[in-house]
This record gives sequence, structure tokens and C-alpha cells, in this order.
Amino acid sequence: MTELGTYLKEQRETLGVSLEQIQSTTKIQKRYIVAIEEGDYKQLPGAFYARAFIKTYAEALGLDVDEVFETYKRDLPEPETQPVVELSRRATYSKSTAPKKSVAKRWIPNIIIIALIFAIGVALYYGFQAFQDGDDTRTATPQQNEVTIDEGDAPSKETNAPAEEPKEEEPAKEEEPVKEEEKKPLAAKTTAGQDITYEVPTDETMSVSIRIKKDASPSPFVGVRDTSLEGEALAPDHINASDPNPIVVKDAKTDVIRIRVGSIKGIDSIIVNDQELKLNRSLLVQNIYLKKVATP
Repeated sequence: MTELGTYLKEQRETLGVSLEQIQSTTKIQKRYIVAIEEGDYKQLPGAFYARAFIKTYAEALGLDVDEVFETYKRDLPEPETQPVVELSRRATYSKSTAPKKSVAKRWIPNIIIIALIFAIGVALYYGFQAFQDGDDTRTATPQQNEVTIDEGDAPSKETNAPAEEPKEEEPAKEEEPVKEEEKKPLAAKTTAGQDITYEVPTDETMSVSIRIKKDASPSPFVGVRDTSLEGEALAPDHINASDPNPIVVKDAKTDVIRIRVGSIKGIDSIIVNDQELKLNRSLLVQNIYLKKVATP
């Protein structure tokens, strides 16, 4: 057994994920996963597939693949080298001594095409100018007929002036409703390694909504339990992208809720009692504790 295989197995068991769940998430056969954990790469289809399987396995556990590959590079199977194909002397000679087309023969067709395009453009321009000039000579400006108005027919200013209409009072402006202040995201109270604690001010129960990104690849592992890993599950564990999203817990009567997240990059938001948490994106694997405290 290699150090890399031991490390991956320990991380999987810490998350509480079985081999069957990893097989369902990564689409890698169970016997290949066991071979990776035991360091028996001969059971895998080849060195290329071995490295690809290890990368997918590490991503499913929410690990930093580059860091894993750098730390355990001695345990990784060596990549397969591709054979170098050398050209024969005859092929090399034929390529280097092949007759090249002269510069003139290559450019003559292009010059002819450019000249034709230029000639067509000039002809179209002069034709358009001749058509516009002829159209201007045929168009005459019509003269306006003079119209005289008899003063006797003009309306009297006194008799025909319209009566002034009373001005309408402007409607009173409605007062704009005062907008409620938006709740700021709830910041973490304490952080110790992978354990992050949030204090939720409430005298009643706690309701939680965990929304997972639709394009998360691989889909993160999420488990919600009462107080600890061994406590009662408050919602079904999320393993695959086909599992229910968002994960919802309503009116939990416990004082502490524990959320185990396998890859924080795949989490869109976590909302507790209509207040969003300010998530720490620097830790891939987290134990998020929601601790109920009395309201001030």
C-alpha cells in the first residue's frame, strides 16, 4: 500500500463516504478504486488511466489535485512515453529538395483579382454619380400658391378667444415607502482547522436551506446532522448531482446543527432562518456548526 492510497482512503473514511458512493459519483469501477487505495496500479488499464482515475477520485473528495500530485508524486505511476518516429533519408530528401513555386507564379493570380475588384468599384462609383446628376435635373421645386385672407373674415380676438380653463391642482406626491435594510451575511464566530462555528440568534427552532451550484463538477458531498457526525441525520446526504437541490431542514429543535461539506466550491449559498452565511471559500473541506444563541 502506498502513502497516496492510504491518504485517499483516510480522507474518504473521514467524510463517511463508502466505496459504492465514490463509484456512483466518479463512474470509476469499485475494483479500480480499491486498487488505487492499495497502490496496486497493475490492476488499472494503464498509467494514463491510473493518473486520470486518481485525479477524479481526489476531486470527488474535495481535495486540491495539484497539491496531492505534488505531495505524493513518488507514488504516482510514470506517464507513458510516446514512440518517436524518425523519417527515412529518402523522405527527408524528398521534402527538402522538392521544387518550390516561384514567387511570381504565386502572386500573379492575386494581383489579377485585386485589379478586377478595383475596376468594378470605379465603374460602380461613376455610374452612381451619373444617375444622381440626371435625377437632380428632372426634379423641379414646386412654387407655393399665394393665399390672401380678407380681414373681414378674420376671427375677432374678443368674441372668438377661448375662455381660459381653470388650472387643475397638482395631485399630492405620494411618499415613497421606506425600504427595509437588507440583512448582512452572518459571519463566522470561530474557526479552528476545518471546524467553523456560526452563532444563530433565535429563541425558537432553526431552518436551513443549502443550495448547490448546478454546474459544480464534481458534485460536492453534503451531510446535515444533529450536533455531530454520529448524530441523527436531519436531511438525506447529497452525493450526486441528481440528488435533491436545495437541501432543506425545517424547524430543527436541536441547539447545534453540523453541516459536513466535501467541496465548498460547489456550494452556492447556505441560509439559516432567512439569513445567509458568509462562507469561507479558502477551505475545501469544512465542518460548519450552527449554534443557537438567545436573542439580545
